Amino acid sequence: MQAVQSHTTGAISAQAVQENFITYFRIFAGLPGIPYTEDDSVAWIACEGAPGSSVLKTHFSSNASAQIDDTLRRVGQHVGAVDWMVWPDDQPQDLGVQLAKASAANGQWMLYGNQGGETGTWMVIDLDGLAERVPVATDFRVERVHNEEQFEVWADVNARGFGGGDYSAFRAAYLRHGFGDDAQAIHFVGFAGDQPVTSSTLLIAGGSASAYNISTPAELRRQGYGSAITHATLLAARKRGYRSSWIWSSNLGRSLYQKLGFVITDFGIREYQWKKRG
Repeated sequence: MQAVQSHTTGAISAQAVQENFITYFRIFAGLPGIPYTEDDSVAWIACEGAPGSSVLKTHFSSNASAQIDDTLRRVGQHVGAVDWMVWPDDQPQDLGVQLAKASAANGQWMLYGNQGGETGTWMVIDLDGLAERVPVATDFRVERVHNEEQFEVWADVNARGFGGGDYSAFRAAYLRHGFGDDAQAIHFVGFAGDQPVTSSTLLIAGGSASAYNISTPAELRRQGYGSAITHATLLAARKRGYRSSWIWSSNLGRSLYQKLGFVITDFGIREYQWKKRG
């Protein structure tokens, strides 16, 4: 499958989204058990748990078979599966076709699942048209995380919203990243009264600002908290001068984001899922 040519959706280019996306994973680089590689030709991360394993950038030669095999070999030293994301500016232009050929010839790895389909739901929003308020309980408020004590509150509610599990990588990555005015990852906690009920992260990179880590514990959902924290995160982006934003949505969050004004779009990003044979 041919990679879609570079284009802009609204005021946001696929290239800006890619750089923002890479920055998100770059925050985890160098942590124990999370190898991360980025150079002129490729960027990838490998982790059995969160944040997962992905090839994030590919700038290979026109005949990329050897480079594809080498990337899979290196990733395979750490994990048994990886999502290879093909972006509009990735090279060669027929990268998808060459990935399919590599799967047929590679004795260690094979494509399965998504083989050139869309990578979930990407959405964009015009921040100039963002409502000033959204329906939520009057005692709801949002606080920005400025220190480690506040971050522990964020980490707890965020982990519970994603079902618990091992959250150590996120804690280590964001603690190392810091909470100063120059931080690219800016965290927010939503409170109902004194109870933390939801959380989010605004990531500023690549010329765009996007909401990540939108998380509300299951027992606290359907009360407008997720919508309210997302709205507050977008307002923070607008305050910093951004006129549009984007998000990568799960099926669970899609209707929530549409109510805020997000529109489903296609940045031309395609996914190739790999796993080791046997």
